[in-house]
Amino acid sequence: MRIPMGKLAKALAAAFALAALEPVVAERRERSARREAEVWSPPRGEGYLIENAEIVDVLTGAVMHRRGILVRDGRIAEVLTEKKASEMSGVARLDAGGRYVTPGLINAHCHMILTSTLRFGPSVLSAAVRQFERNFEECVTHGVTTVRDVGTLPLLMGRYIKAVEEGRLLGPRVLRAGSFINAPGGYPDFLPALPGPVARSLGEFEFAVRTPEEAVEAVERNAELGARFIKTAFDDRSLFVGQKPLNILDDASLRALVEAAHARGMKVSAHHRFRKGFLRAMEFGVDGLEHLPSDQVLEDREVEEFASGDHFIVPTVQVGWALCGESNGDPYLEHPLVRQALAHRLEVVRTLYPSVCEPAIHREILRFEKRYRDPGYTEKRRLMFTLDPKIFTEALVKGQANLNKLYHAGVLIGCGNDGGTPQGFPGGLGVEMVLMESMTDMTPLHVLQAATINNARILGMEDDLGTVAKGKLADLVLLPGNPLENMRHVLCPHAVFKEGKLVYSDHSLFF
Repeated sequence: MRIPMGKLAKALAAAFALAALEPVVAERRERSARREAEVWSPPRGEGYLIENAEIVDVLTGAVMHRRGILVRDGRIAEVLTEKKASEMSGVARLDAGGRYVTPGLINAHCHMILTSTLRFGPSVLSAAVRQFERNFEECVTHGVTTVRDVGTLPLLMGRYIKAVEEGRLLGPRVLRAGSFINAPGGYPDFLPALPGPVARSLGEFEFAVRTPEEAVEAVERNAELGARFIKTAFDDRSLFVGQKPLNILDDASLRALVEAAHARGMKVSAHHRFRKGFLRAMEFGVDGLEHLPSDQVLEDREVEEFASGDHFIVPTVQVGWALCGESNGDPYLEHPLVRQALAHRLEVVRTLYPSVCEPAIHREILRFEKRYRDPGYTEKRRLMFTLDPKIFTEALVKGQANLNKLYHAGVLIGCGNDGGTPQGFPGGLGVEMVLMESMTDMTPLHVLQAATINNARILGMEDDLGTVAKGKLADLVLLPGNPLENMRHVLCPHAVFKEGKLVYSDHSLFF
């Protein structure tokens, strides 16, 4: 029997449509359930006592043994000795069971509404919205109670922040930059402009400005949309194979941007990976830098000048760790730091990442691992963007040298992991802390300070966050052991409090 061509074409089209839908159907079957936004909180106006706590003083490194933490109205009312805690009456009690208590961790560099993948097949796109929710949830379950989002779709982010504030979504507090401000054709070059209706609904990821006047308007627009600081970029070459040239703000526009932000009491921070960007930040009064110079080792006098100014840096060691790969002709491939990173990343991807991402996202990350361990992968022509692994092996080696110099010079160093970009998640700040300790000269105490009090200072919130002390917000993380003795303890909190509410517990705590 002969099948008419028209019917055959329709049948084939239907078969292809079903094949395309299959990954989406499979993703929906395995999608995770949303977490509750709160485990427990005291009745309004009532306090409670966390007793038998080992409190880590992040300022000195001392451990205050068997202390009580009295919490009222979302803040720490008192830190009590064991004797005074035992004499307290009329309050609910929670036994910390000798667990170590640190302040809530702060991720000072992340992107909450990115998927952590570079490629976007049907299953990844299907999982994206749930992954965005997971980014919020898993921050809290991994001890991160505050994040500094350094580039986002501002209107969409506003909706997520509102959901967290209203108790509809488990998540950290978010202080955001809003949209990037850069020259047309500048970084981030991998994010195309959104169609008009989409941009009006979600906001723009970038404001492309051509003049000083447009730079000032972009600052004002970001402020109107809830930005707490301003983000620009200094890179004049792409991160992708070929490293095509990129545009950057001219001097007049950069100066206008910085002045407009400072007039509003907003700090300015810049993405950079070149020494010339580091120097430009100091020349134009930029407050902070994201990432590390990785093309040259800084001179001592440059480091001293940066340290003497009111600057900070969030090094994001995890970026080089996350995106280094094997490629032909790479002079840094056999460096011990690179070999260490490749081995450790594979362990983390296999063991930790399933706890922070959707199954479809995890499968794509495993595919990335396979591709970027093939030395010939980047030499093949393809339609999609392909990161240049040589950029990131060099970043590990030279970045480490520069971070050590900045650290020994006393620069204010924050802690952030660029979560949301490929191979990293906002809730994975603990991985960054482990890397900072194991791959740099920083001591465990200084790493913990970077993730708590230093980040609070960068955010201008040191009166509310960063230490376990009277008057601070009751953002508390209960760990199984002392992170100053083993930083891996930060990877597995037993309980997390945010503004006095128990927002995560592994159910080993009892009232």
